[in-house]
Amino acid sequence: MQIQSRERERSPHAHKYAIHFDILPEISYLNEDLPVLIADLLPIFHGFPEDVWISEKWVDEGLDFCRVVFWVSAESPDAIKIFGNWFQAIFRELSVTEVLERLVTQALDDPNNAEVILSDWTRLAN
Repeated sequence: MQIQSRERERSPHAHKYAIHFDILPEISYLNEDLPVLIADLLPIFHGFPEDVWISEKWVDEGLDFCRVVFWVSAESPDAIKIFGNWFQAIFRELSVTEVLERLVTQALDDPNNAEVILSDWTRLAN
């Protein structure tokens, strides 16, 4: 199941990214409206690069994971490169991962019986 939303159009300088969460033991129900907010929250984290925007975000889910997928666009290749560097660094901060894991945990129908682990963040092939 996927939820997609479109705001601003993708530019010629755009890359697709994903943030992957492992969910143990498994998902019985995930309110996808909450994890998709993760893409909306990224611009409020410190150091978010200027001149980039996020669009076309959705959530993929499986039996034991969910993945927030989105496009990042910029007017220049330098801005998109700066975002890539920021993206690789921001999830190494424990305070950031804890907030995002709690958000996904609260999207589960039984948050007390599940463990959510932010396990991967990557640029995907366009």
